[in-house]
Amino acid sequence: MSQVEKWYLYYWPSLPGRGDFVRLMFEEMGVEYVDVGRVEGAQAVIQYYNGVAPGFPVFCPPIIRMRDFVMNGTPAILQYLGKISGMYPEDQQSEAHAWQINAIVTDLMGEGHDAYHPLKRTGSYDSQVEAAKPQIKQFREERLPRYMNYLERVLKLNEKNGYVIGSKITYVDIAVFHALRAVEFQFPEDYKTLAIPTLRAFKDRMAARPRIDAFLKSPRSLPFCGNSMM
Repeated sequence: MSQVEKWYLYYWPSLPGRGDFVRLMFEEMGVEYVDVGRVEGAQAVIQYYNGVAPGFPVFCPPIIRMRDFVMNGTPAILQYLGKISGMYPEDQQSEAHAWQINAIVTDLMGEGHDAYHPLKRTGSYDSQVEAAKPQIKQFREERLPRYMNYLERVLKLNEKNGYVIGSKITYVDIAVFHALRAVEFQFPEDYKTLAIPTLRAFKDRMAARPRIDAFLKSPRSLPFCGNSMM
């Protein structure tokens, strides 16, 4: 990959959301990228969202582009970037397990978001606060512990290596790390009290990686919006 070539990320400029999965991948890869929404504003993202931008059709942000190559879909982006960067499992079984965990992280984030948007997924949380209360309660009491306990078991199985899969960092480490960031922010008491010591230690190790640490301390890293795990 030429040093002058850049990746372009198209995501809403005002929140981390699913865009931070991709930002964290780019940061850990050490590649140059342009966060287009933050540079040019939301209209630059909307052209892709509305299907009027050139290139392979995409559905919604986050979207990545390099030259004529365009793609979207958070789990697919992570897998693709992992593969081209070497942040990818080294055998087929580990590859399959990474796909599995990446899909489960996607489900976790989707369920967490939807608990805050029970009436209209694309509507604001503020427009459905009362309807959301029982859904958030159910998610916290039933679904979040199940997801966290599952990921704890996964990390525990590979505890000697310190990664989700295998003996080196892969894209699925980025996926789990950002999901844990979102959970800790949105549900701090649950994150603190659930029996997930291996997960918490993993998150701390990931946050201390030099490139990730630099990103989290920089203006490129925005605070979570305060609801919806976004």
